[in-house]
Amino acid sequence: MNNLIAILCASTLLVLASFAQAEEFSTLPNDVQSTLSTFKDKWSTLDNNKQEKLIKGAQRWNSFSPDQQEMAKRRFDRFKKLPKAQREQARDKIQRYQELPENKKQQLKKSYATFKNMGKQQRKALKQQFIKQRRQETKRPRSNHR
Repeated sequence: MNNLIAILCASTLLVLASFAQAEEFSTLPNDVQSTLSTFKDKWSTLDNNKQEKLIKGAQRWNSFSPDQQEMAKRRFDRFKKLPKAQREQARDKIQRYQELPENKKQQLKKSYATFKNMGKQQRKALKQQFIKQRRQETKRPRSNHR
């Protein structure tokens, strides 16, 4: 019985702690407030999870060098100009990547680094090989046995 009471108390404290994590905008560090200034007026209406993601994103952004920030801005501008279907496809790929186990992510990063270190002609040949392979896969009838 004492164990049950202890577990109930601990779980209650955890729930209360999660509510307490919702921060007032004014208590955020100044650099985070500056980065998230567009959210100031609606901050209290955002759920804790959204606030936490925004804070982490702002901290990451603030850790970037000016060159990294500029590169990120250019990439985002290019992303915004993509057709809606391509933006959704990109979001889907990011989501699938985030759901991968850590060892698979590391394997992909290593493969990408190897690709980036290849000469321009090697990369071009590999891309062409990949495109050819993809075309052949789409021509084959898919079996229901997977």
